[in-house]
Amino acid sequence: MSVLVQLFAAFFTIGCFAFGGGYAILSFLQQEVERRGWMTTERFVDFIAISQSTPGPIAINMATFVGYEIGGVFGALVATLAVSLPGMIMMAVFALFFFHFYERPATQAVFRGLRPAVVGLVAAAAWQIGLVAVVSWQAVAVSLVCLALIAKWKVSPVYLVIGSAVAGILFF
Repeated sequence: MSVLVQLFAAFFTIGCFAFGGGYAILSFLQQEVERRGWMTTERFVDFIAISQSTPGPIAINMATFVGYEIGGVFGALVATLAVSLPGMIMMAVFALFFFHFYERPATQAVFRGLRPAVVGLVAAAAWQIGLVAVVSWQAVAVSLVCLALIAKWKVSPVYLVIGSAVAGILFF
């Protein structure tokens, strides 16, 4: 099977289960790229940092970067399309029915069930990334400062990314 077909299959599957947005799929994406031998955990975490630092949704940015790493420009295009396609299809279908069914108890129950699952997926991704990215007391300090600034004072992530990059230059 060609690399482009493998990229499409992997990212289309990931796109089908991207409930909760990009951060919720990071764990799934990491397992997929490592299982296929496409990259190491360290490289994956570097791609997360790049994806977080560039404009756009992290899932699409990650698909683009991983696709490029594996298959060049065509790999980037294929992976980006593949991860986006399920969401576009689902949103078109949901838009037809969502407002009609949203108030129904069964629909509300589905959302109540999905919310904690999304929290768990995001927490798993944070844990896995943390195991690789937070390897020194400086990294722990930067992580805790960012957490406090965004949780307590709602500091813009833009400033946190810029500040963390500067901290990396100065302290790492």
